[in-house]
Amino acid sequence: MTDPAHAVPNGFEPSPYETRPLAIQPDDATTPDLIARPPTIPPTDPGTSSREELEMALQRAQLVADDCESLLAPAQRAMEDGAWVSRLADEFSNELTVHARLAGSVAAACVETIQTALDSRGDDDLLEVRPL
Repeated sequence: MTDPAHAVPNGFEPSPYETRPLAIQPDDATTPDLIARPPTIPPTDPGTSSREELEMALQRAQLVADDCESLLAPAQRAMEDGAWVSRLADEFSNELTVHARLAGSVAAACVETIQTALDSRGDDDLLEVRPL
């Protein structure tokens, strides 16, 4: 015995459920929006930050910078210990060294940018932050 709620009708039997196209509502002021929209929040100026925000950003940036300098060290040691030996492995190892150095220098530049913004403004409430 089949359950009629889960039986698929064949092509000749009409569906037991009513189906009809959705009515298109007129576009006038009396019709409410059916789509909920998020509230509009005015954007903040990305060029200004409070001193407290910059101090917290500096602390996070210093932690990340320390990690960036050592992030690829295990892979570099593995390559130096012969984990992969070939001409392609040598190219990979060289690129790995370049990227490790680049990650450390970019992270250090971020710390310098934030520190410069903090040092240049003293005790002002809002600080202008622009990349060097």
